[in-house]
Amino acid sequence: MRVNIDEIKDAGLRKSWDVPREAVDEIVQGDRAGYRASAPVHVDATLEKVERRVRLDAHADVSVEVPCGRCLNPVAVRLPVDIALTLVPTDEYADDDDEDDRRRDEKAPVAGSFDPTAADEETYEGKVIDLDPILREEILLALPSYPVCREGCKGLCSVCGQNLNEKDCGCDRHVPDPRWAGLKGKLQ
Repeated sequence: MRVNIDEIKDAGLRKSWDVPREAVDEIVQGDRAGYRASAPVHVDATLEKVERRVRLDAHADVSVEVPCGRCLNPVAVRLPVDIALTLVPTDEYADDDDEDDRRRDEKAPVAGSFDPTAADEETYEGKVIDLDPILREEILLALPSYPVCREGCKGLCSVCGQNLNEKDCGCDRHVPDPRWAGLKGKLQ
């Protein structure tokens, strides 16, 4: 979704759009967990102009499916994605960086890799703001890194592959410590 900043009036601008399922699949493609979109994503956004800066507040509900990280059963995951950013023109942001650099040169070195006051800022260039990369980043950040079907999931048997949530297979899953292998048979 692209927004021309001239469309944003004093009362702000409300935009709603749907991201097709295929586009969501492209966003989550390559994630190790194997996420797949289960529905299109509806996005509601409000943009407000403050001088040359634009305040973006948006909400989206993302529905994806993924295999459980322990038992491989499909898991439906609903992710609420909330975006609150200030979009700053690139040239204004560069001027602020130059001023910050001068201030840092005058003072002692400061720990940290970024200015915490600018953590919720993104830059834009020209008169058009592309919201798709912002939405993509927020969706990827909202994905759980190790999804499970439930907290107490027992997973699969490492010997026979049986789903241990359904029944116990009876396999001996004890893995001996290889550091003691040299003494095996000598202590009897």
